[in-house]
Amino acid sequence: MATGGAGEVRHWTASVNGITLHVAEQGPATGPAVLLLHGFPELWLSWRHQMSALAARGFRALAPDLRGYDDSEVPAGGAAEYTMLHVVGDVVALLDHLGLLDALVAGHDWGAQVLWHLCLFRPDRVRAAVALGVPYFPRSPAPMADFLAARGDGFYISQFQEPGRAEKAFAKHDIATVLKKFYSLELDDLSAPPGVEVIDFFQASSSPLPWMTEEELAGTPTSSERPASRGPSTTTAPWT
Repeated sequence: MATGGAGEVRHWTASVNGITLHVAEQGPATGPAVLLLHGFPELWLSWRHQMSALAARGFRALAPDLRGYDDSEVPAGGAAEYTMLHVVGDVVALLDHLGLLDALVAGHDWGAQVLWHLCLFRPDRVRAAVALGVPYFPRSPAPMADFLAARGDGFYISQFQEPGRAEKAFAKHDIATVLKKFYSLELDDLSAPPGVEVIDFFQASSSPLPWMTEEELAGTPTSSERPASRGPSTTTAPWT
């Protein structure tokens, strides 16, 4: 595991729960641990500003790439190995690897879903929870397939269920454009008109994003670059 001062980001990998996770760390190794769980389509980099602020205040900020994303391993079993039990298991195993009994855990978007289930499955490992973007909601009595059918084929999650569909649509755009389209969204309903792919329907802002530079967008790798990495966008597996 890498070591360093509070002002620098250290990168290391750990074998946990049957896969290898990449982790970015900033702040003193002896500081109170804050585990930061990114959303979609994001990586550890989403937390860079928070990591710096936490490190400056003496906290140990830890931001993993969740399974299947960027430098973290793509499970060989495909979408079946992205259940919530698997992803939460990664977080628990990472805490074990670090020798931490618990941590303050923050999650955004998909990471918030992981956080809520971590609180349900292993509340003893969560000192405090900060969920951003996604509130807690209990398990629905109806199958996820019914929800997707009601939303229709234009809904972005529905389109992600068909193997190869999202990858083919995304491949028409460079990474920076794909990310900017998602990060520029100001829609209440993330659905495209009939017969249109969501990534073609979403519009990228013509102005620079105030919180992410063009260089960061262009230089941010994503799991969609790897054809074997289908799990992170196949949300039926974790939610069924």
